[in-house]
Amino acid sequence: MTACGGAAKDPSAASKAGKQAAKPAEVAEPESAESEPVGDAVHFDIEKDKSGILARTASTLDSTEAIGKDTPLYTHASALAHHAEAGTSNEKLCAHVVEVRGVQSDTDKSCVHTLEHQRVLLGPEVFAQYDACIMAASTEFALIACEAAEKEAERLLHVGKHGDGLDQAVCTAFFEHFEQLAMDDAGDQAEIVKEILEEVRDDVVAACQDQATKAEVECAMAATTMEALGACESGVL
Repeated sequence: MTACGGAAKDPSAASKAGKQAAKPAEVAEPESAESEPVGDAVHFDIEKDKSGILARTASTLDSTEAIGKDTPLYTHASALAHHAEAGTSNEKLCAHVVEVRGVQSDTDKSCVHTLEHQRVLLGPEVFAQYDACIMAASTEFALIACEAAEKEAERLLHVGKHGDGLDQAVCTAFFEHFEQLAMDDAGDQAEIVKEILEEVRDDVVAACQDQATKAEVECAMAATTMEALGACESGVL
């Protein structure tokens, strides 16, 4: 069954005479409003994306409740992740999804991981639209529309990349340097930081190749602290 179609007509219906042939509605009765998506498709404005690779990577660290808001790392990550500090945490987004869908399962952690990946690939400004879409959703179909818009935005951002086309080796070195600085900044939460960042390693490298500028990465590689990274802004800002 498709979202926009009803049940398939019985092939023998055409041979049925008189009263039955005059009642096509009884042959292909439309699905109820409860079983079909209602409303227009959702689309995110990717023109709002103004973030390079630093903001994308840092957004994974200031959007989780696993890192305390009173820590230096949270402060430094929030400064890098433009506007991400005003958003909803991954944990709260997932709790809302569970509430709307009415299903509590062992996949809650995978929900958080999925959001971590999406934050890197979308960037803080576009992810903020996804955040708002999820939190406004009150039905399964509304959530599906948000998820479809997220996938569309990922594709469009990849096609419309604004970086300098850095190679994989450069972007891998950037990731490893950022990870070390973040762990140094995290104190006794260093292992938590490593776990979060390793989850998105491949996404960071891919997003770096798409969206990072040479100047941003060179500045980042010269930085010796997370705080110092604040001076390394993307050329698209």
